[in-house]
Amino acid sequence: MEPNQHQLNLLLDRIYSGTANEQEKEIIRNWIISMDMPDTSVTAETLQAAKLEMFDRILTTNPVVTTPTIRSNGFQKVLRSWKAAAAVLVLAVASWFLLNRNKPSKDLVYTTIAATQRNIKHIELPDGSQVWLNAGSRLEYIQDQFNKDKRCVKLTGEGFFSITPDKTRPFIVSSDHIETQVLGTTFNIETYPGETEIRIALVQGSVAVKDMHTNSYTVLHPNEMLRYSRVSGQSGIVGFSNKMGDWVNGHMIFEELPLGDVLDRVAYRFGISIQYDKALVRNKRVTGNMSPDKWQTVLDDILFIHKLRYTTQNGIVYISKR
Repeated sequence: MEPNQHQLNLLLDRIYSGTANEQEKEIIRNWIISMDMPDTSVTAETLQAAKLEMFDRILTTNPVVTTPTIRSNGFQKVLRSWKAAAAVLVLAVASWFLLNRNKPSKDLVYTTIAATQRNIKHIELPDGSQVWLNAGSRLEYIQDQFNKDKRCVKLTGEGFFSITPDKTRPFIVSSDHIETQVLGTTFNIETYPGETEIRIALVQGSVAVKDMHTNSYTVLHPNEMLRYSRVSGQSGIVGFSNKMGDWVNGHMIFEELPLGDVLDRVAYRFGISIQYDKALVRNKRVTGNMSPDKWQTVLDDILFIHKLRYTTQNGIVYISKR
């Protein structure tokens, strides 16, 4: 829950007096990050970094009680409060921009690791955490910010994570509308572009999953999976039966996955074209642990339980009823 103005004043008093605990500091930090800003002519990534540095300054210095101006595109602009809040915090924010307005902008350097269409890629991050990327998946992070106050990465596709514990620096995986935060644990995330769901399965430890639209959190426990619908924006928790990390050994793992998404994954994995009527696969799900030796065998196993079949014509695979 977002703090009100009175609560912000109390929290800031505790921060400036040096008596705030870590939870109280985190409340202020999250509030700063969530603020809307006026036009600053900077990228979202730069603004995020600026807010984090601003928070560090608030922890270590008293705010300058002035009404500063900043120069942008040759014009003088008065920095105004962008949210009704404690005046002392607004002045601290203004002070940060006053101190930094003449500093040259620093381009953020991203590290991107990608797995090819047919291969699984294993990587070790700078903190020692282990990540396996499924075929066609990608992981990104900002080089000079990864090991600071938190460890942030962005995932596209599917990744299996084994995170090095660090209570002082949470590990955060961003994936479309969902953000998964951990301290040290083992989990799997599926966030393939174009699929109907984002799925987080917890193997060991605990994770907090944040819905970026509603700012609500869901805590998962071992053997629980959160399924977030990109269509409805709703999420739910279910159990799972598969060993979710088995795909790192080359298996194809499906855990109550919509049939349409399964067919799309098979098509991508084997480099084939599969066409089907969406009404034919609606409300059908697949659970299985399959060895992807031949696409024909995989399709036979998947379609059999739903009383479907495939035919091929001119190099295209068509799905139909039996």
